[in-house]
Amino acid sequence: MNAGVFSVLTPPGRGGIAVVRCLGPGAPEAIAAAFRAAGGERDRRLTAAARTARFSSRDRKVAGIIPGAPDLPAVGRLAYGHFSDAGGRPLDEIILYRAAETVFEVNCHGGPAAVEAVCRRLADFGMEQVDPDRLLALEGAGPIARDAERMLREARTPLAGHILLDQRNGALARAVEKILKDLAAGRPAEAGKKLDALLERWHSCGRLLASPPRVAVAGPPNVGKSTLVNRLVGAERVITSATPGTTRDYVEADAAIEGLPVVLVDTAGLRESGEPIEREGVARARRQVAGAAVVVYLLDVAEGVRPEDAAALEALGARAVAAWNKADLLENGDGSRFHKNRIFEAPRPFTGETTPVPVFSALHGDGMDALGRAILARLGWRPPAASGEAVPFTPVQAAALQAARDALATGDSATAKERLESLAGGATSAG
Repeated sequence: MNAGVFSVLTPPGRGGIAVVRCLGPGAPEAIAAAFRAAGGERDRRLTAAARTARFSSRDRKVAGIIPGAPDLPAVGRLAYGHFSDAGGRPLDEIILYRAAETVFEVNCHGGPAAVEAVCRRLADFGMEQVDPDRLLALEGAGPIARDAERMLREARTPLAGHILLDQRNGALARAVEKILKDLAAGRPAEAGKKLDALLERWHSCGRLLASPPRVAVAGPPNVGKSTLVNRLVGAERVITSATPGTTRDYVEADAAIEGLPVVLVDTAGLRESGEPIEREGVARARRQVAGAAVVVYLLDVAEGVRPEDAAALEALGARAVAAWNKADLLENGDGSRFHKNRIFEAPRPFTGETTPVPVFSALHGDGMDALGRAILARLGWRPPAASGEAVPFTPVQAAALQAARDALATGDSATAKERLESLAGGATSAG
């Protein structure tokens, strides 16, 4: 590594904070030469906004950030200050974290100019810039940790980030190691149980993180599809209008439902039309509905279930979440069986079964929690019950675990061991 290496761990582009991780025998000397801890006259010159840009005063105390500390932080501690050029002039405000004796993380502003300045300064000391995978490999991270690091850079929600960080820190690798120990001790039945648990976590959690599911919103014109998408996204992503047929083509938007990243697809109202553009929009809507993991089919409480709605729900089968919108138009005590902010028992219009059907208002937000739970139940989503739970999160990992389980089912412990060792890559933690 010569003097050392460094890599930008955060995705390229603009962001609030960028993380540059560096390691190697020359890292402490390079960081010490470039880092100026905030304090004294220098600290007083900083504006209040700058001093609190990343951490409140309470957060600094908890984290061990000591303004004015003249030396580099101890291992596992943070320091606040500036990264400076060769003349001592500040390049950017940073939070410096010391992960190990020769491993540091520079947390600077996320703009390209700030990141480039930090990288140039590290290169001045003979440090080599490498891609994040190479840096992790030099730290001794196994393939599971490297996969987790890659996905962490693209994590869309805090929950997804927490789950992946647990795997980055060794949760899945340790679970695999325990199964290997069971096999070494001649306990194939116990190993099989642990493999079954990991595969269940893949199906109920990991697979949905690996590929965020597409959730299409469908139904007749003017039932509130675009309003619902805007509500779930939290912004006016789609044009809404009381005029039927406003949405002519499908629109995609990233969103999160109770922490699960999803891709929402707003579709044109499903109806027969002689107007060419609307007819093409309906055709595209049907194609999007066909490719979605779940289809939220909206029904208007004021209109009830039309024959075409029943036919559409029948065709969608188990992928459908039937939901009544516009609960804000109804009043409690008016004799209606629909009630604001509640789940009511009603026959599913396409099967006759009695099941809870969400009743909500996309316009006002009433009942949205119930709708979200219904969508997640249809997806089969189950987040980890506790922090630190092992979760397979790539198709390759799932395939290796399934191959090991299949081998055990035929009494082939040797093949099971081989597949698990290939998954762990000889490392069971992030190093």
